[in-house]
Amino acid sequence: ITELRKMVRAVAHLPGTWRLLYYDAPTRGEQIRLLFALGGVPLQDVRLWPFPNGLDPYRKAALGADSPLLGTDKCPCVTAPDGTHCVETSNIMHFVGHQIGMAPQTEEADERAVNLCLIAQELLDEVFYPLLMPMLVRRLTRTELLGLLRPLSGLLGDRSAKVEPAVAALRARLPALERALEASGGTFFSGEALTFESVALFNALRDILAYECVGDELASYPRLAAFMAALEARARPYFEERTATHQCGYPDVVSYLAATNTPFPWSRVAKQRD
Repeated sequence: ITELRKMVRAVAHLPGTWRLLYYDAPTRGEQIRLLFALGGVPLQDVRLWPFPNGLDPYRKAALGADSPLLGTDKCPCVTAPDGTHCVETSNIMHFVGHQIGMAPQTEEADERAVNLCLIAQELLDEVFYPLLMPMLVRRLTRTELLGLLRPLSGLLGDRSAKVEPAVAALRARLPALERALEASGGTFFSGEALTFESVALFNALRDILAYECVGDELASYPRLAAFMAALEARARPYFEERTATHQCGYPDVVSYLAATNTPFPWSRVAKQRD
């Protein structure tokens, strides 16, 4: 680990390009990568590794006032072609959306989009992240050692006390999102225009709905189901490339993280990095 820390070096921003600093993981910063992909805008995608030390060369302790993290010492962080830095995920989505033509055209619509983007971040905080560890435990206890660890799943973190509140939080959000789509009068949350808040919500819901503990929650929400299907079709090339290039062939978050982080070294998949 000490040697890995010594090897970590900052990747300089290339003037005239967009740069994203985020960990090499399909988690919170993934919505930003997807926004650029759907917008057809090239991105200098700096995938930080190892966690959390991959961010060290960009922190204030290393760069002082020149740190792109703007005093937060956290990522994601985006640097625009002109060198402007932006931090905090919802702020980044809003900033990038306006810069690359994926934002609503009126102040009122933009305010709605900001609020919806914040809901996407709340879905990550209240549902995606609370369920991530239980679902990793469930996957590992069912696949490792011929499933002999499965009876210990609850003791290791896959407990209903953790799962049920998160699923309830998801269900509480869906009616308002269905109404917002209805009010938009189109396929997306800004009508027929694909803008940053739709990308944020799609990314959050896609990963949450892929969890084994989450059922067909969109069965009663036809507009949300159609929204997800429409964006899934648009984003398919990105997800296929991500699976092949960055996720060792594993298509979903849980299977990829379980394979690359299992505590059992004989089945751990080692990702090749430059």
